[in-house]
Amino acid sequence: MRKQDSGLSSLIPVPRIILEGIFPTIPSIILGTGKQGQNQGEFDGPYGVAFDSKHKSIVVTDCWNHRLQLFSQDGKFLSAFGSRGTKNGQFYYPQGICFQQDGSNNVTVTDQHRLQIFSTSSGSSSFIHLFSVGSAGQGSEPSQFNYPRGICCTARGDIIVADCFNNRMQIFDCKGHHVRAFGSLGQRNNQFWYPYDVCVQEDANRMIITDGHNERLSVWSVDGCQPILTVPIKGKPIGICKYPRTHRIVVSCDRIRNIKVFDSKTKNKWNVIQRFGSKGSRPGQFNDPRGVCIDDRGVLIVTDCYNHRVQMF
Repeated sequence: MRKQDSGLSSLIPVPRIILEGIFPTIPSIILGTGKQGQNQGEFDGPYGVAFDSKHKSIVVTDCWNHRLQLFSQDGKFLSAFGSRGTKNGQFYYPQGICFQQDGSNNVTVTDQHRLQIFSTSSGSSSFIHLFSVGSAGQGSEPSQFNYPRGICCTARGDIIVADCFNNRMQIFDCKGHHVRAFGSLGQRNNQFWYPYDVCVQEDANRMIITDGHNERLSVWSVDGCQPILTVPIKGKPIGICKYPRTHRIVVSCDRIRNIKVFDSKTKNKWNVIQRFGSKGSRPGQFNDPRGVCIDDRGVLIVTDCYNHRVQMF
């Protein structure tokens, strides 16, 4: 295992599998030391992760350090942003993160009971606060939140938020105006029990939500927000992302500490085409995997929360 110049990322020489939507089971890069830390490049509970395609960087919500950290695609630490607090540009347990896909490249972060939207137009390490939605206190009215988690942005600029403890989803336009909310607590196909994350398949007009404590994926239409189907999944699904230009869906499961890759091509039956990982701290093992995303090279990036590291496959 060879240390990079920063001393904080490990490089493991593993050949990539050239097969669309299938990942190596041993990471090629590990960000962080694997121990709780507050120094540059160290983590304390990394949760969300997003790839900035414009600036070719990886952004991680370093939850218990109340900040964002930025890395290059090859694992080099670039910068950190934020501190603990409730003012604009501060964070209180940041978790979900997503870059807007409408050409603005603005980044949206879920804070404890709010969203913060930042401009990155002047560079991936420069976050300029634009506006916030929600407040420091929890609520259940439109535009209020109770521990929002994952977040996804559509091609037309809408922001979809998993309003976890309110057991619902909320949708906003690119300016933060409330569009609609849907869902309630329960086990029916139009209900949720702690929704954690969401991704959108634009070509299929559907959003896929990790319905954590119901142990399933909940699939809804984007237009009209109507339930389409549920997909049972063992292990409390948390994070979700889609593989570009395919029907592959990647899900992290924290109860059994693994990653599942689904083929969602058929409408009513989704097959698991790959699963890997187990509980542990060795490369390729996890202790509560949370956020997942895929960069423009097809590399899968997973936040390994309680191992205080990020693994890249």
